[in-house]
Amino acid sequence: MPHTWQVEPGFEDYRGVAWYRRTFEAPRGWQNSAGRIEFEGVFHTAKIWANGELAGEHVRKGYTAFMLDVTHLLRCRQPNTIAVRVDNAFNEHMVPRGHSSDWAHDGGIYRPVSLLITPKTFVESVDVEAFPDLISGDGKLTITAQIRNTSSQTWTGRAFFRITDDQTGLTVLTRSDEEALAVKSGATSTAKFGATIAKAKLWHFDQPNLSRLIFSIASGQENHHVTTIFGIRKLETKGSVFYLNGERIRLMGVERMAGSNPEFGMAEPDRWITHDHDDLKNLNCVFTRVHWPQDKRVLDYCARHGILMQSEIPTWGYDMFAGMGPEPDADIMQNAVEQLREMVARDRNYPSIIALGLCNEIGGNRLLHRAAHLESEARAPSPCPLRYSRRWAVA
Repeated sequence: MPHTWQVEPGFEDYRGVAWYRRTFEAPRGWQNSAGRIEFEGVFHTAKIWANGELAGEHVRKGYTAFMLDVTHLLRCRQPNTIAVRVDNAFNEHMVPRGHSSDWAHDGGIYRPVSLLITPKTFVESVDVEAFPDLISGDGKLTITAQIRNTSSQTWTGRAFFRITDDQTGLTVLTRSDEEALAVKSGATSTAKFGATIAKAKLWHFDQPNLSRLIFSIASGQENHHVTTIFGIRKLETKGSVFYLNGERIRLMGVERMAGSNPEFGMAEPDRWITHDHDDLKNLNCVFTRVHWPQDKRVLDYCARHGILMQSEIPTWGYDMFAGMGPEPDADIMQNAVEQLREMVARDRNYPSIIALGLCNEIGGNRLLHRAAHLESEARAPSPCPLRYSRRWAVA
């Protein structure tokens, strides 16, 4: 991994089903742990089995990450086999729809895969909203963590975090929850902190200052932590003018199409991602836009090197809504909204992303109506609510 069969001789035009398998040993130390598999990108439909048992699926969403809990399926001190069935056939019930888009529909597990072994109670995700006070120079933070308990008993412990300067490694801020946190068996709880960084370093494309958040939970000798990077910056529009941290700026840049190298296709290695984005920096690009949710390695590069980005769900092309009435078909709408939510949930901490694209080149006479409908659906109450941050602007 990453891999796509579209770069292999004889399979360039194959659209259909292929299988992946991987066998590994699970050591005894995993017996009292939780096991999850994170797929960063499988195009476009995946069904996953662990030791012959169905672990889950991710259907018609080829550019967003997903995670499966395989704790109950792992066998300690024995060989374990993960099997993945991948389908990249053109499909009329997803975005991009059928043949509507003009980029490569490369099939496969084309982004990295990770097996995560953690305590039974773990930090599932952490979101950071970070804004500067341009008068005082302080950075105002809201940190929200989701803590999940997969054990058979209530977990009781404490949550705390540390923020460091990502360049120097020096600690900027620490904070702990003074009250004990309890998470019931099988439940997920939220821990929320407000914090201020005095005289904060701001993120800017000329000076992409990053902070690193290490969010931890602990109970006795057992602990778990997750790490994320973020930047403190303020985006504003006044009329037709764009401002970053109070400075009027011009968005100069180009669009970069992943998958263009015939040697790699969509399964791009680190060196090629760096190669292309080094070119953008050498061209003095401060902005790029893309047609689908990007590889995390792309987002990490843009955050560290100062490239603003509009990310987008792949609702593209004049044939996208062909044959439909004034409203998109229900299955298309549901698929688009799910991809939008998954994109925001994964990518919201990256300071380089400044806008979300909902659709592109679908026919100007319907563009605004469909975009408004999609945004309305995404904001509606749902079992998986779209979590908007004020630093996201819907384009």
